[in-house]
Amino acid sequence: MNEASLPNVIIGGAPKCGTSSLYFWLSAHPDVYGSPKKETFFFADKVNRFNASANVHEHELAAYEGFFKGGLARKVRFEATAHYLYEKTAWNTFSSWPNPPKLIFLFREPSKQMYSHYKMERFRTKRIDMPLADYIQRPQIIDHVNYAQHVRAWREVMPEGHVRFWAFEDFMSRKAEVMAEISEYVGIDAAFYADFDFEHRNESVAIKSGFLHQLGLKIQPLIPHVVQKAVLPLYMKLNSGGRVADQPEDQTVLAAFKKDWAHVGGALKELDPSFPVEYWK
Repeated sequence: MNEASLPNVIIGGAPKCGTSSLYFWLSAHPDVYGSPKKETFFFADKVNRFNASANVHEHELAAYEGFFKGGLARKVRFEATAHYLYEKTAWNTFSSWPNPPKLIFLFREPSKQMYSHYKMERFRTKRIDMPLADYIQRPQIIDHVNYAQHVRAWREVMPEGHVRFWAFEDFMSRKAEVMAEISEYVGIDAAFYADFDFEHRNESVAIKSGFLHQLGLKIQPLIPHVVQKAVLPLYMKLNSGGRVADQPEDQTVLAAFKKDWAHVGGALKELDPSFPVEYWK
């Protein structure tokens, strides 16, 4: 194992909690190298459509090291597979490394996280076609918002001080300040973000052409980040039907879901007293 060819920081969290924005903003730092493929899914529990070409079940570690070959001289190397929050293979692997990576998790108020993910899957990726009331009955939806349970599992196996988490709402409200906190945590100069041009990524929008969108996802890892930043607004203008509005018929379901999962913020605050749970009231 060559530590210089492996990540020393991993970004994860629930879907639609800001990991895409953090991925691009952290990658912009001169001392940081982000894997060209934002989510490698290399250490996912199962082989899936995201990791069929490179995964721990069928490939050697060298295949994973290939994602970071361009960052051997950088102080920080990272990837951002959000689902590592839930993957036992990931926490078994990372905790076994001689120098385990530092973990960054992002969380969002549960009902807003769930609804944003629902709109993405229904209107952007078009993987589902069902009402919200049916969607929230899926077992993985409940698992996704039980954030504290997964943080505890990670903290049990990782060294002390290697697992930290932030609220999406706080992150988006205080971008420069939170990026400074994250910079200090991973050991890079926070001054870089004082005048940084922050741009929000990965909003839930209605996609016109599913084929064009899937093609874009496939070639994205081959395109340098600076080019992606320049081209993305034009692409979204051509292939987006605009941001998906909240549906009036969903409001009762959302209110009940928020009430049912209101305890999650308190559970996270028990793990980190500085967690700004007031954003979730």
